[in-house]
Amino acid sequence: MKQNLSSKTTKRQENKNPGEATEIFLNQVRGAIRQAAQDLMEEEVAALCGPRYAPLRPGHYRRAGSERGVMYHAGGKAALERPRVRRKRADGREEEAPLVSYAQVRSQRNIEREVFGLMQEGVSTRGARRLSGETISPATASRLWVEGSAQKLEQLRSRDLARESYFGLMIDGVFLSRELVVIVALGITGRGEKRVLDFAVGSSESYEVARELVVRLTQRGFRPQGRLLAILDGSAALRKAVLELWPTAVIQHCVIHKERNLHRYLRRADHAECSRLCQRLRWAQGAVAGREALDELRRFLKPRNAAALASLEEAGEDLIALHRLNAPATLQTSLLSTNLIENAIRNYRRQTDRVTRWRAHTDQVDRWTATGLLWIEAGFRKIKGHAELPQLLQALATPAAPAVGCVTSSPLRGVPTASGTLSTPPTAQPPLTVTANL
Repeated sequence: MKQNLSSKTTKRQENKNPGEATEIFLNQVRGAIRQAAQDLMEEEVAALCGPRYAPLRPGHYRRAGSERGVMYHAGGKAALERPRVRRKRADGREEEAPLVSYAQVRSQRNIEREVFGLMQEGVSTRGARRLSGETISPATASRLWVEGSAQKLEQLRSRDLARESYFGLMIDGVFLSRELVVIVALGITGRGEKRVLDFAVGSSESYEVARELVVRLTQRGFRPQGRLLAILDGSAALRKAVLELWPTAVIQHCVIHKERNLHRYLRRADHAECSRLCQRLRWAQGAVAGREALDELRRFLKPRNAAALASLEEAGEDLIALHRLNAPATLQTSLLSTNLIENAIRNYRRQTDRVTRWRAHTDQVDRWTATGLLWIEAGFRKIKGHAELPQLLQALATPAAPAVGCVTSSPLRGVPTASGTLSTPPTAQPPLTVTANL
């Protein structure tokens, strides 16, 4: 008989709709949470007033029945019975005694993480209201977002960069509007891990904004072991700012950016051959093969377009900086271009594309940027070929003079670097000098 009943129960459960079974389970979980909150409030009432039928004598608190209340949990709102307590004042009158437990269960802070997560995934404040079952208003969702994003900004800027050993740095800018740009710094550790270091907000991708960023990096403890490998897109402002703080840095010009730039000067019929030669440059292994590929590209451009040749000469040896270190070819996929940081910026744009008005006079840009970059960083993986990094790190540990024609300047006074404290006032603009290849 028991076996028959068991088999009938099993068949009834199997015949249920999976969605219905899930809803039954969720209702049981909600009921258990609601009952736990009810028990917590009853314990507090008992501690104040004594047992239900044995009140404390003399007592300053007494039970005053109950009324309907609400609790916030699991991204939504639920009804419950809230016990009421009255207490005597010094003048003999009574007043409502607030319960700490009820204040905790009815606080919208309980769903702050869920609401913040929805908005972080691109849901609007009105969408958060609908998804939460009309639990919160758009104004409340907006307030939770402001508070949560401010915490993300503090989390990013309070990181101690000295705790990690970095060898690589990528810097690139993203324009939010015509007069608003964010310059982002991405670091690469000796284990091949990528980290968002910091960012700076300005009106253009200028030297002053980039300088502000790199100075803050050093102040927060960013000190590469050996020479720094900086992968840049060819911006003179970014290059100047990097060399000012790290005069011996190895500057790798993004090969993909240079290829796009060369296409602007060439006929469409020459694009395919130009791309093939640039691809050969990206595949070349070592200093000798890299210089041969660069010379072949130079010979191809010389009879075709003088402006294209001048553009190539402008980058010069920076296009084969990684080759000159004789780094393994497996690392060139990640370190010959700025694709790593550009992919991060592309995802950052998706996070911020719903913002229609940026308020530069507030901390809105900083909060949104920090939140978006930390969200993107959570999905980072190690760079390709990270197992070959020890060979590259050994090459960077070897001292070398700055490259031919690299523009450097006297460092900043009072800013800590790998070699000590710099000696020029922070507000001074030191004169430029050109160093020769020694």
